[in-house]
Amino acid sequence: MNSEFDVIIVGGRVAGSHLAARLGKYGFRVLLLERAQLPSLPAVSSPIIYASTMRMLDEIGADETHYAHNTPKIKHMAIVSEAVNTSLRLPVYKGRDYAYAIDRARFDAALWETAINYPTVTGRQNFSVTDLVWDGDTVVGVVGKEKGGEQETFHADAVIGADGRFGIIGRKVDAAETDTFDSHPTSIYYAYWHNVPQVDSQPTSAVYEGVVGTGYYTMDSADGQTVVGVEGRADTVAPDGDGVEAFYLEMLQKRPKLWQRMQDAEMVTSVRGMRNIGNAYKQAGGAGWALVGDAYHQKDPLDGQGIYNAVITGKILARMMLKWKNGDLSWDAAIAEYDELARVKTYPMYKSLQNRIQTTMYTNPENNNLPEWVEPLVGRWLLSDEAVVDLFGKMMVRDMHPDMVTVLTPPTLIGAVARGIRKDVEKEIKKRIPFLN
Repeated sequence: MNSEFDVIIVGGRVAGSHLAARLGKYGFRVLLLERAQLPSLPAVSSPIIYASTMRMLDEIGADETHYAHNTPKIKHMAIVSEAVNTSLRLPVYKGRDYAYAIDRARFDAALWETAINYPTVTGRQNFSVTDLVWDGDTVVGVVGKEKGGEQETFHADAVIGADGRFGIIGRKVDAAETDTFDSHPTSIYYAYWHNVPQVDSQPTSAVYEGVVGTGYYTMDSADGQTVVGVEGRADTVAPDGDGVEAFYLEMLQKRPKLWQRMQDAEMVTSVRGMRNIGNAYKQAGGAGWALVGDAYHQKDPLDGQGIYNAVITGKILARMMLKWKNGDLSWDAAIAEYDELARVKTYPMYKSLQNRIQTTMYTNPENNNLPEWVEPLVGRWLLSDEAVVDLFGKMMVRDMHPDMVTVLTPPTLIGAVARGIRKDVEKEIKKRIPFLN
């Protein structure tokens, strides 16, 4: 094998394979290295993808019928609680009005195949990178080996870490963290189940009301499976020792409507998850290296934007690397522009998410000095308001400017409440005066 490449990408799942495909499309000679054998599940997976992500996958030639094989199209999000039972329809974005709760093992393998189908992309699985090669202060290659094999060294003009939040590239270059949010940590646990009945007889992503500091969700996924998860404050969602599965099941049983739906279901995977989820950006790059995906920007999965962030940061990095290859930008300038544009696309949603975690999981409703009946009533008005539902949908599919991700602005909130009051009054009048119907 030729040991000289334009780019070495360490990590061959979503961020790495997507970036490799884009660079292959631009004619870069790419070496893509993955320590696992695909298909296989990552340690912690983000399963939801919206139309905005699929649109970018179209650009690299990824086949939707392949990566979403036997996976139902999710067109609705159900909100299930004691006070509210409603369904929000996903908006149309670039011709798609659906999302997928994809099987990550299948999805990752499909993107890998897309990448290595480009003639200038070489892929190696079961290959673990153990060190970097330096020329002074500049990274010029990697050292590693296949399982049971001999140590190998490869050189390249640039080395990209797409190996996750705990990846070796970020650690070896000692990438600095910035914009860290650690004051409101959360944890998440989930498993895949068979025979969970659909909500309203259609493929659905459903959110269930939880106790203070905890939320529950289900997503209909591939091959008749359903993802069932619980997320909340790290001090609340905190299993002891090896009792993760027992803790997870105990938490699910606390939600009667959810547990009733799962009475005939069977858990078909182990319980996976993460405690004290990190929220931060890392230094985007340096001399001869850069980070992408979770290795660059990691955050709580509550808003379901993990795969989108992996893909959009790769798209931006690929464009800047093309400018660098063509001599339009120096490496340092390309990395600086990559960091700036990636933050434009990701930071507003990131900040909005942290605020939402604080208000929904770390604020006790008993301290808001409002009567008990007010919160569920306002919640029903908001979730049944067409303007609010439309904004939430556009936020999820990223069909709005990043500066507009704060959905519940005072005018929107006041308008929704006013319309809710009007609808309730009209409904009550029609009940009392039948001839108005």
